[in-house]
Amino acid sequence: MPRHHDTVLLNFSSNLKFTEFSVLVMEYLGNLLQIDDERFFQIEIALREVINNAIVHGNRSNPKKRVDVRFSWNPDFLRIRIRDENPEKVDFERITREAGEKDVLSPSGRGMLLMQNYMDSLSFESTATGSVITMEKRL
Repeated sequence: MPRHHDTVLLNFSSNLKFTEFSVLVMEYLGNLLQIDDERFFQIEIALREVINNAIVHGNRSNPKKRVDVRFSWNPDFLRIRIRDENPEKVDFERITREAGEKDVLSPSGRGMLLMQNYMDSLSFESTATGSVITMEKRL
């Protein structure tokens, strides 16, 4: 039988001020789930990167386009799913491969590198209605 989990959903316009709001929600969850400082830092950095990318690259900072953020958790994991409204097909395999060829000081691809190293699992989906990135951290 699958374990139940709790969920918080956010939906906001493409404005970078909502990155900080999402981090505030994550801070609350960090306290609720008693996430240690090192793990919290890793989650926060990955969260900031993926939300900023959804706003700037996915939605091209168009305030009419929305970003969905879903936090789901149980005692074993925290899963964060971010969806933008980018109608274009994104080649996540190429982006991931190119990020692996760079280092953390590179001007591009750094976010992907950080997400890969800080989260326990990472998945990408490009659909006709938007791009979805799902990250998971074991607790």
